[in-house]
Amino acid sequence: MLADKIQAKFPKGVQVPDELHKLCTFAEENGNPVSGCFELVPDTADAWFGEVEAASRFAVFGCGPDGSLIALWLYRRMDASQAPVVNLGSEGDKNLVLASNVREFLKLLGIGYSEFGPNYVNGEPDEPDSAADLREWLVEEFGIQAPATAEPILAAARQLHPDVAGWIEEWRRRKPGA
Repeated sequence: MLADKIQAKFPKGVQVPDELHKLCTFAEENGNPVSGCFELVPDTADAWFGEVEAASRFAVFGCGPDGSLIALWLYRRMDASQAPVVNLGSEGDKNLVLASNVREFLKLLGIGYSEFGPNYVNGEPDEPDSAADLREWLVEEFGIQAPATAEPILAAARQLHPDVAGWIEEWRRRKPGA
């Protein structure tokens, strides 16, 4: 099962949240990508950070077409179901908090963006039809209605969580050999 493969890549002691587990089942039954070009994949942030301590703060569960990673950010070693979802850009940039938690990320997926970098989620969705089946499933499974754009999801996440790009820059300054 996809959820088990993702679980195997999560940092030790971090459990796949129930909503994410159900999304994996949806992807297995309906196809992956589930929305736009977003795919659920088992991966780690090890290569992205190049060291274990920083990488262990991220539980990767998806990717974009450009190689970006979508992950739970465990900056306070919080429960994964309450951790924000972040985009880690493929080139080390375009890092941003996307949603306050997995449930809010499901709303974001339901909108239908092809990618989750800032050039995409700061406007109208470019592939809303790609998420039509997902939107129907979100209503049936969770009673979730996706908003028209990402703005309310992004704004709420920015108010609740620190800036992941700033956290990464601080880590780079402290990183040995930097």
